[in-house]
Amino acid sequence: MSLSREDFNFLNAHWAVSSIKEEDLKRAEDIVNRRLAQKAVGNQVEFSFGPVEGDDDILLERVVLAYEIAAVEGLEELVDISGNDEQPRKQAVAASYKAFNIYRILPVPEETHERMFFTFRLSSLAYCGDRWSDLRRWYNENQEALKVPSAAKAPWDFRLLYRLFDCWTRLFRKEGWDDLDRISEIVAGLRNDQRTYEESCLANGSENGAHATALRLVAMYHWAKATETLARYMLQGEPADIFSQIEKHFEAGIRAAAASGDVQHEIALRWLHAAGRMMVTNSLWWATRAVNSRTTDFVKSLTKRESHRSLFELLPPQRAALLEQGLLDQAKTAVVVELPTSGGKTLLAQFRILQALNQFDADGGWVAYVAPTRALSAQITRRLRRDFEPINIKVEQLTAAVEVDAFEEYILADKESFDVLVATPEKLSLVVRNKKVERPLALVVMDEAHNLEAEGRGLRIELLLATVKRDCSQANFLLLMPYVEDTESIARWLAQDINAGRAISLGTTAWKPNERIIGLYRAVKDDNKRAGWRLKYETLTATEKAIPLHGNHFVGNVRPIPSVARSKVIDAAGGQKGFTTQTAAMAAVLSSRESSSATSIAVTNSRNLAWKMARDVVQALPRHETVPENVRLVQDFLKTEVGPDFELVSMLSHGVGVHHAGLSDEARSLVEWLAESGNLRVLCATSTISQGINFPVSSVFLASHLIPKNRRTVPMEPREFWNLAGRAGRIDHDTVGVV
Repeated sequence: MSLSREDFNFLNAHWAVSSIKEEDLKRAEDIVNRRLAQKAVGNQVEFSFGPVEGDDDILLERVVLAYEIAAVEGLEELVDISGNDEQPRKQAVAASYKAFNIYRILPVPEETHERMFFTFRLSSLAYCGDRWSDLRRWYNENQEALKVPSAAKAPWDFRLLYRLFDCWTRLFRKEGWDDLDRISEIVAGLRNDQRTYEESCLANGSENGAHATALRLVAMYHWAKATETLARYMLQGEPADIFSQIEKHFEAGIRAAAASGDVQHEIALRWLHAAGRMMVTNSLWWATRAVNSRTTDFVKSLTKRESHRSLFELLPPQRAALLEQGLLDQAKTAVVVELPTSGGKTLLAQFRILQALNQFDADGGWVAYVAPTRALSAQITRRLRRDFEPINIKVEQLTAAVEVDAFEEYILADKESFDVLVATPEKLSLVVRNKKVERPLALVVMDEAHNLEAEGRGLRIELLLATVKRDCSQANFLLLMPYVEDTESIARWLAQDINAGRAISLGTTAWKPNERIIGLYRAVKDDNKRAGWRLKYETLTATEKAIPLHGNHFVGNVRPIPSVARSKVIDAAGGQKGFTTQTAAMAAVLSSRESSSATSIAVTNSRNLAWKMARDVVQALPRHETVPENVRLVQDFLKTEVGPDFELVSMLSHGVGVHHAGLSDEARSLVEWLAESGNLRVLCATSTISQGINFPVSSVFLASHLIPKNRRTVPMEPREFWNLAGRAGRIDHDTVGVV
């Protein structure tokens, strides 16, 4: 169920929400946005929001209570998915979404029990409001809130509660297979402890007190069983009747908690019941339960990947595409997916690839994955190889050269050499026209398909699709794009008959991969130092894609690049100059965010300026005390292949990389790899990076809105800007991206 902006308008008409003045709701939203920005980048940006008003917290408590009331009214329908009335469910999701937005900026209670139940409530709201990726970030930023109390001398009922808190922290956090697998061990340990501690717990106090304690223990025993069952499903996709299993235990637990008079436990169980159902619905197992054995093996391999790279759940747009909009409908031969940047389109493509390979398995069918640039082709190849290797799906990449070399001829002719072929549009067109592969082409995946509307490149892509449609009549199509108009007509054109096309539009949903601050920066005079200057950042509020913040805010310290004097960034008349240097300074300052290990990207429009920008950043950032192993490997390669004096080698010791078309394919790929793995603080690049990255970053800064195209300079298209800006902020890591 995907939320639309209309669902939030409907929520505002709810009696509890409408009882609060519109201006107070707006003020509460402003408070949340300011605190969110302050928490994310307050050490780098001096926000000029003015003093905090004394009743801010009181207002937030009133507003969050109203949203919680609205959510609770629809909670039963959210749990009972067999009902026909969708509006209460949407109300519950929208209200939970809004309530979580406030909860995540509230201070965490210090008292142990209050802290645990606060975390239960916040986490449940996140899941019920389709905000689980935001919850992961909150967990990363609030490790103290997740601390499990010591059970050494605790009574049995407290011991149970502490262990359940540990289990649900793991369920919500999901830091790899071991994190979830540990839950069954914890619950098994509780069963052993029950024999030792239960009797003394029940014998303590009056008969009425013992009765209430017994009921509370029964509630927690059912809670523990539901927890264990849910963890097993997230790991293994079993039991098949997961909903009836967890429902049985949660409902019994809720009844026992209510009978004991323990309202706090009863409310917590109601919320966790709803959150558990949402967790199952979001799971990879549930979305792919009836596809094919290849897909089952793929899901199994994703859940068992090492450490934090394990994947258990779908993002809301992915879930909507798979469960609600029929991405894997075999009757549809052409599917066009419009998905927000960083919405997880590669995983959707992988599921469709597995389906196509399964359909054409008897004929040895193959899949073409088309990426617009060499850089993106290399990244896609790395991702597909990493994910498909455990299930023996072979992935090969063709170079972007305009001819097929001898090695590629061998690969294309060998029936066993590849299942998926990654190529640029021009190279695949050459392969298809010359019938280089004898096996049937099962599927063409076109990444960044919005380039259909681009001048020059769009014609080449259209020609490729038309050639495939003509020469490979069995081939299916999957086009992925952040936004393009008239997706229906594209799907109909490519489909094998008029009813076999499907357009899946998810670009207008309320879900966002993260929050984002967008603004304009400039240099201003500051006489606190000789020839001093500072950066000032004006936040813009003209788009729904950014946090609506008003004001002009100082960034960093005076002379953020110590060697750069004021005259380099401000001319004698007070005008702006040295935009590349200003961009370097912004990237250097924001790369120091404590909550982020990701890369800030600084973009300019020429190779020489990219190098200059990198030199400026190096002056602002210290060398690594210990150069990371990955960086040393790349440095050794560059020393050998290019030379020991190659400038990039020393820059990498500062965590600074350079990316442009003048570097060799190998050097660019290695720089991209360092950025993907979080080993670069700043990546200085030309504007071609907008077509060349498939990984989110912490911040994006543009020295100019002008880009080179066909030997002239033109303004960047809005779509190109948003495709690049949409990378700012990483799911699971950065609460706020900065552009």
